This record gives sequence, C-alpha cells and structure tokens, in this order.
Amino acid sequence: MSTKTRYVVNARASSKLPEALRSNDGIRQALKASEEYFPLQLVFDEQQLELLKNSSKTLASYLVPGSVVDVSLQFADLCEVSSELFKELKEIRKKIKTIVSDHEDELESDHVGALQYVKEFRSEMGPALQCSIPLRRFANRVDAVLLAQIQYSAENVEIELHITEEQV
Repeated sequence: MSTKTRYVVNARASSKLPEALRSNDGIRQALKASEEYFPLQLVFDEQQLELLKNSSKTLASYLVPGSVVDVSLQFADLCEVSSELFKELKEIRKKIKTIVSDHEDELESDHVGALQYVKEFRSEMGPALQCSIPLRRFANRVDAVLLAQIQYSAENVEIELHITEEQV
C-alpha cells in the first residue's frame, strides 16, 4: 500500500517561547480566536503546497527541497506571506474578470450553454479558480493568526503558523 504525503497547517504557541509560557491563558485565548476566525482544518497535498510555494517567496524560503516539512512562521514572515498571496490572488481575479468580460454576451444569452462551448471557461477560468481556492484558504488562515496575535498582543502573546508533513 502506497503512502501519500499531506501537509497540515495549524496555529500554535510560538516555538520561541519558553515551555512554561506556551500554555498560558493569553495563548489559549489567542489560539481559540484564531480558530474562530478561520475554523477550517487546512490540509494540503503536494501539488497544493507547490502552488503555495510558487505564490510566496517567503514561504518557499522555509521549504527546503528534499527535507521533511516542519515549518513555523512568526508575525513578520506571516505579514509577507499574506501580502504575497493576496497579490497573486488579485492577478487570478483579474484574469477571471477578463474572461467573463470577454464573453459577457454569451453569458447573458445562455450562461449554461456558454460554459460548455466557450473554451476559455474550461481551459483558463476553471484552472484559475482551482488555484484560487487553496491560496485564499491559506491566506485567510494566515490572516486569522495575524489578527489573533494583534488582538492579544497586550498579553505578550506570540503565536505562529505551523506546517507539518504527514504520511497517510
């Protein structure tokens, strides 16, 4: 039986904190808030991780080819990752908007039929949306961690985004 690799994304107390501080009340509240802002469990496959790496130079710099993925990203790097991902998403949305604008007449007259006979919907828009979804999910998870850290910063809370590789 072959094994598949998956990449799990979670928020946790910063690995830079002493062990005694990693489970204090402020950390628990910040982690809970982060989960409430983005309640989905994120699990990516190898292809989706590659998409994330190609969309974020900062994230890619932490992922060493050929090594097991066990990455922790703190506040400054998360800000960079967020910015890089939203720039990429903006470009994807522009591409989708252009396709829709170029075929507005077909969509207005027969939107279901247009989806079948206008090749750009399948050949360009479909793949663009397929890339957009994991990027948005990851970017939203990053932003949830950033927001929680900002909101609980008065309590000297440090949380991070942690990505681990698992064999299933």
